[in-house]
Amino acid sequence: MATKKEINKYINMDWSYTVEKEDGYFIVYVNELPGVCTDAENIEEAMNEIKDAIAASVELYLDQGKEVPIPINKSKFKGNISYRTSAERHYALAKIAQQQQRSLSKTIDTLIDDGLSKIRISNRHC
Repeated sequence: MATKKEINKYINMDWSYTVEKEDGYFIVYVNELPGVCTDAENIEEAMNEIKDAIAASVELYLDQGKEVPIPINKSKFKGNISYRTSAERHYALAKIAQQQQRSLSKTIDTLIDDGLSKIRISNRHC
């Protein structure tokens, strides 16, 4: 059984959150912990309640002997990615960028953002 000390170590980590407002409620998701979320009528209450949800999730991970996902240190990421693709895909991306009057990098960012938002939506179960 997980101890309070073990759980508290995780609660105070630098988690990242996604906050949405729906039907007068603030819904807070913990990005690094799939399925962990809470809702409240105001953001302060939601941010306080998410700590309880994190604690319950961490306790479950530890009790099941699973590794607890931890927040990513964003300072380690500089935004440079080397990416190799086919000539056909490169051409298609360049064509889209030209049509949208955007840079190739901005076009790729937009397509990745669209894909990530679909993945995040399908992973959320609160």
